[in-house]
Amino acid sequence: MVFLVFLLLLQERSIHQIEYESHLADVVFTEIEQVPVVFVPLEDDVTRDMIKDYYGYCPYWIDTVYYSYFQMDLLTHIAYFSVEIDPGDGSLGSIPYQGRFTKIRDQAHTHGVKVHMTFTLFGNSSIAVFLNNAAARQNAINSISSFLMNYGLEGANIDFEFVTSSVRDSFNLFIDDLSTELWNHAGGRKDVYIASIAVPEWYPGYDIDYLDDHCDGLFIMAYGFHYSGSSIAGPVSPCVPSSFWGQYCAAKSIGSYKTYGVDGSKIILGLPYYGYDWPTTGPDIGSATTGAGSAVIYFYAFQNAIIHGRLWDDYSLTPWYRYESTEWHQCWYDDSVSLDIKFQMVNDSILEGAGCWALGYDRSYDHIWNAIRRNFFDPQALSENEIQSNIVLRIPSIFSKVLKISGFFPYQKNHIVLFDVSGRKIIDRVENGIDHLEIGGELGVGVYFLIIRTNNSFFKRKLIKVR
Repeated sequence: MVFLVFLLLLQERSIHQIEYESHLADVVFTEIEQVPVVFVPLEDDVTRDMIKDYYGYCPYWIDTVYYSYFQMDLLTHIAYFSVEIDPGDGSLGSIPYQGRFTKIRDQAHTHGVKVHMTFTLFGNSSIAVFLNNAAARQNAINSISSFLMNYGLEGANIDFEFVTSSVRDSFNLFIDDLSTELWNHAGGRKDVYIASIAVPEWYPGYDIDYLDDHCDGLFIMAYGFHYSGSSIAGPVSPCVPSSFWGQYCAAKSIGSYKTYGVDGSKIILGLPYYGYDWPTTGPDIGSATTGAGSAVIYFYAFQNAIIHGRLWDDYSLTPWYRYESTEWHQCWYDDSVSLDIKFQMVNDSILEGAGCWALGYDRSYDHIWNAIRRNFFDPQALSENEIQSNIVLRIPSIFSKVLKISGFFPYQKNHIVLFDVSGRKIIDRVENGIDHLEIGGELGVGVYFLIIRTNNSFFKRKLIKVR
C-alpha cells in the first residue's frame, strides 16, 4: 500500500506544474540575451526590520497591476517563475513575459529585495534524462551562471519535480557543482535555493542532509497534502497532526527536516495562498471527492467563504467552506488565521523564514501581509515572545488542553487578560499572591493573545491552542 501511494505521488503533478502549464496558451516568450542588459541594481543599504526572511514566488501569469500591492518591506526574496531547462542538452528556455520579469526585478531591487530566477524541470523521466547526462548538467550550470550575470540577479531557485532515487546521486552532483559555480561567481556570490518536498521520507531522491550543506535555503513546499487528485477533500496544508487527518502536516514537515539533520537556518516554510475546490459526495469533513479539485486563489476563496459561510476545522487548524450546486462542493484553503499559526511555528522552530506560493494570489487584500508584519517585521512582534519587565514567567507559545503558567512573584497582584484573534476579550481576572496558574481549558482551538500586568510590569505573548 505504501509503495502504491509513493507511485501515485510521483505521477501527480504539483500545483507549480499544474499552474505553469495551464497558463501557457497565451504567454509571450522572449529569447534570453547573451550579453548584459540594463537593470536597476540591488539597493543594499535599505534599512530592513524583518526578523525572518520572507520568500515569495512570483509566477509569470501575475499581471503587473498586482505588483503595486506587494508590500516590499515585508519581502526579502522574490523568485520569478520560471525558465525551463531542456532535459536533452541543459539549455535554457525563453523568459515568459519578460516585461513582467524585468519590472518586478527592478521594483524589488529599489526596495532592497533580492531577486532569483526559478529554473524548472517537471516529470521524473525528463529529470532522469537530464541528470544522467553530465554534459547537459554542465551546460545548464554555465547557462544559469551567465543568466544571473546578464540579468543582474542575486540567485537561482531550482525546482525539479520530482527526483527519483535512481538519480539521487546525480542530483546531488548537479547541486554541488551549481553551488560551487554560483558561490564563486565572477559577479559576486550568488544564492542557491531549492524547492523541496513536504514529506522527505516519501521522496528518497532528495538527499535532504546533503542538499542542506550545498545550498543557501530549502523552500519546503508545505502544501499539497490534499491535492487535485485526492480521493477525499481536505486541508491543503494542515498545521498540526491530528487523529482525523493523520500525522503529515506543516509541523511534521519541519520536524522531518530537522530529523534529517537540516539546520533551521536553512529552512523556508513555504505556504499556500490558494486552496482546492472539490466536488464531493456530501457536506461533511472526510467526504469522498467525485472529481478533480480546481485551484482557487486566496482572493476568491476569501470572498466565497463570506458567501457560503467560513468554517473552521479544529483538526487541521485551517478554514474551509462548502456549498451545493448540482452536487456538494468543499473548498479547503489557508487564510490569515491559519497562516498566522504557521508563522508562529517558524518563530518557535527558529527557521530561516517563511514563504509563499504565490505572490499576487491575494491581490488587493492585505490580511496575509498584516499577519506577516505581526510575526516577522514589527520589532514589537518580537516582543510578543519576550518578557517586557522583571516578570520571569514560564509559558509555552503552543499548548493543548490547559495553559500552564509558572514563575509569578508570589506577593504581587496580577491582572490577566486573554483575547481571541478577533480582539474579543475572553478572560479578564485578577490574581493575588500566586506562583502558578492554569487557564484556557474551556477555550477552543485557535490563536489567542495573553497580557499580564502588575503594578510595574507588563508581559505580552501570542498563544496557539492546538487541541
